[in-house]
Amino acid sequence: MMANIVKIACCLVCVFGIVSAAPTTVKLPKGFVQCKRSDPKLNECIKNSLKNAIPHLIKGVPSLGLYPIDPLRITQLGIDQGTGPVSIKLNFRDLDISNIGTVKINELYADLDNNNITLDVYFEKPITLDGNYDIKGKVIILPITGDGLCKISLDNLIAKVNVYLKPVVRNGQTYADIKEIKLTFTTTKLNMKLDNLFKGDKALGNNMNVFLNENWKDILAELQINFENALAAAFSGVAQQFFSRVPYNQIFPE
Repeated sequence: MMANIVKIACCLVCVFGIVSAAPTTVKLPKGFVQCKRSDPKLNECIKNSLKNAIPHLIKGVPSLGLYPIDPLRITQLGIDQGTGPVSIKLNFRDLDISNIGTVKINELYADLDNNNITLDVYFEKPITLDGNYDIKGKVIILPITGDGLCKISLDNLIAKVNVYLKPVVRNGQTYADIKEIKLTFTTTKLNMKLDNLFKGDKALGNNMNVFLNENWKDILAELQINFENALAAAFSGVAQQFFSRVPYNQIFPE
């Protein structure tokens, strides 16, 4: 399995945006709460801070260069899987991910000495992906081809997000670069609707959509790592914008 993220723009779930070519230092805007590294209840503080910040992040924060993130736009995403029961080349274009704003944080653990933050989150509404697609290959036992509009939804999505930071010094100030974001998720149902399958043959297209939804667990098992890597890359791009604009000691003072 291999995810090929060609270009990602306008993304985020909890603290995420677009990387600026020449970031400008800014202070934490209203609605964002500082959490002292020495706070014995640091995890609770960061969790509450994110809870307060999410409504602002959803709407966008101009002072941080963050755009509104619900829907979140992924301009291009490619999946090239050459082996296994699902052997396909699948490309998405102008993919909008909606209902990110319904995210809730179950648990949060911050290990700031090692610059790591782990979040367990869930979404109150299904995460939906709407955009354009093209596909060619085989799904389990059936050939598949198509090019058109798509709608995909994930019900009761629960995710674990591991954020790995790396302190860097720029112009005498310490910032945090995103070293890596790892994301895994579970869902109770994957729903798919692919328009214009088989050059618009409605009978074949309808039957294939039924087949895809009846066998969603097997299909997701083959493609899940690709989607997890894609979302992690998107969130990494936006998180970097936040951390590249605000000095680390403003976010987590001593």
